[in-house]
Amino acid sequence: MPTTGRFYLLDVTGQDDGAGRLLELTCVQCRCLACDWSFTATSARGLIPIAGGTVLACPHCDNRQAVSLARFSEFIARVGSSSQTAATDAGHRSR
Repeated sequence: MPTTGRFYLLDVTGQDDGAGRLLELTCVQCRCLACDWSFTATSARGLIPIAGGTVLACPHCDNRQAVSLARFSEFIARVGSSSQTAATDAGHRSR
């Protein structure tokens, strides 16, 4: 599912166990549904690891949501993932 409730997922990149189970997220491209800000979350900015998941945090409005790794695995299974996602510091508003 492309929405977590507070964020619209565009791309998810991480490491899996070879059987499709996500072990760690490295990058999430998403759009904040509170302020419409699009950004790339990484461990340095907006991606806060927690046991069994991560917290996505919008750098523009501080909207936050904890999301399980299973939910991100489901997204990758349905939509796929880009291994060439580049992390960016600058976000932008969607039209």
